[in-house]
Amino acid sequence: MTQKLKTALILSTAMLTLSACGTMGTTTASSSDKSRINAALDRAAASASMSGETSQSVKLLERVYQRDPANEQAAIKYAVALRDGGQPEKSALVLQSFAKAPNASANASREYAATQLELGDYNLGERYARQAIAADSNDAQAWHVLGIALDAKAEHEQAEVAFRKALDMWKGDPVPIMNNLALNLASQNHNEEAIEILKKAKVLAPNRIEVERNLRIISTLNEGA
Repeated sequence: MTQKLKTALILSTAMLTLSACGTMGTTTASSSDKSRINAALDRAAASASMSGETSQSVKLLERVYQRDPANEQAAIKYAVALRDGGQPEKSALVLQSFAKAPNASANASREYAATQLELGDYNLGERYARQAIAADSNDAQAWHVLGIALDAKAEHEQAEVAFRKALDMWKGDPVPIMNNLALNLASQNHNEEAIEILKKAKVLAPNRIEVERNLRIISTLNEGA
């Protein structure tokens, strides 16, 4: 091989290496830009949601999801917004590939279960709530969803177990689950315990109309028993 040819080969190799480095640099920058844009859209969606601009929040979350449909976190945020906005069918479509994956996460399974409850399919709701619990037995929200599904199927004793597990692990506002547990107990004719729980819930949230209403109804039923 002549020296001239060797030099040409070395230069060609160097050019290829530089080209590869340039390509990788562009990809990294593009990925970084994408992350920044998605984060900005997330913040805008959260701000819109807090301001009560639900439709705007959904649109922004949709943009994040469409930019990266394989991103589970983005899909879940978008699906929850759709469900809360009265579009459970579309929410289910967004979530189903994640919930039906071989190693589905607790989050995807739980939110898919909640969407199935919204659609009135309590069997699927139970199935995917149990799948979420299998993935993470400490997922209080999954236990809550399971309780709602079982209660809707009139499996009240099992539902009570699920509600109590959820309440034991609950973080944040416990009033919704306390309300559901009280209704569950009332359906089993455990009115006094239901009333006691609702009274505690009322102390925590004196302005919750549903708590006041349920307390009044169950108290009336208990007086007539």
